[in-house]
Amino acid sequence: MVYTLKIDDSNAKANALLIYLKTLDFVDVEEIEHEDFVLTEEHLKIVNETRQNHLSGRSKSYSWEELVHNARKSR
Repeated sequence: MVYTLKIDDSNAKANALLIYLKTLDFVDVEEIEHEDFVLTEEHLKIVNETRQNHLSGRSKSYSWEELVHNARKSR
């Protein structure tokens, strides 16, 4: 089983815990500057279906100019 912990290392006790955890050979400590964004399976399915529709020509795509024109026209 794999666990993910979020530890604020600005706290002295948390920093001591991190130092200790790094000494253990069965613990892999990875510093992350930002949280990774993960799509759910449902969202991935929607993205893949939309992409397939685009690639097969079943959905309309717009140039940047068309997009701006349509956006201004809808105001």
